[in-house]
Amino acid sequence: MPAQVAVLMAAYNADRTIRAAVDSVLASTIPCDLYIVDDCSRTPVSEFLGTPPGVKHIRLAHNHGLAGALNIGLQHILPLNYKYLARMDADDVSYPHRFATQIAFLEANLEIGLVGSGARFIDDKTGAIVKHYVPPLGPANIRKALFYNNCIVHSSWMIRAEILTGTGPYSVEYPAAEDYEFLRRISSRVILANLADELMDYRISTDGISITRRRRQLLDRLRIQFRYVDPLEWRCWVGMARTLMLFAIPHKVLTIIKAGMVWLTGGQRTITAARNARGFP
Repeated sequence: MPAQVAVLMAAYNADRTIRAAVDSVLASTIPCDLYIVDDCSRTPVSEFLGTPPGVKHIRLAHNHGLAGALNIGLQHILPLNYKYLARMDADDVSYPHRFATQIAFLEANLEIGLVGSGARFIDDKTGAIVKHYVPPLGPANIRKALFYNNCIVHSSWMIRAEILTGTGPYSVEYPAAEDYEFLRRISSRVILANLADELMDYRISTDGISITRRRRQLLDRLRIQFRYVDPLEWRCWVGMARTLMLFAIPHKVLTIIKAGMVWLTGGQRTITAARNARGFP
């Protein structure tokens, strides 16, 4: 049975995690073709991973960054007429039923163009579960949440491949928020959805990101919010104000505030559910 779905993964010096990521794709309950864009890693991915059946390597001669590497992968994949394209990061793990579940959802909901899922957030060092991410559900809640930030885990995406021929690739203008820009760009034309099911493990660093990287993310988010501003939508203005406020709050202070919120409400699950009900990311 030929594969209906191509899985797109970019990798850069991911020697420690990529084997588990690839194995999780190959363990899928339905056939998948995995395309790994090796973004000029120090050691070529193919040297230590080999070429298992269903895995294609695209080795780049110099580093393009995530958006650039993904776009090169799309150039290889889209002419091959796959029905669906799924994203996967080189440090995450998909569950065996992930792709089958997402395809079944898209087959049953022909109006939906892209679907993400819930996820377990895993500590990069210890492997402990940090939280269970419950995304906003339903197109209306997702549209509202996108005014504030991305609310669909990038590596959980599955999209109808034909959509990408009309929307164009990732923008390379927002290197710290290429996924957010893409969703904001297509959200007026494509209906987006999330599944509540946890279909993957998403690896995060509990040490936090560097100050430089955090400011880059906030700057890119703000630029995207300005680019796709809707003057008559109050959430646009609140979203931009919220991003500007985050610029002014030191990361350590923000971490303390978040920890206090968790303590007051009795756990991260409660916070996530409450925010989700209001349509916030």
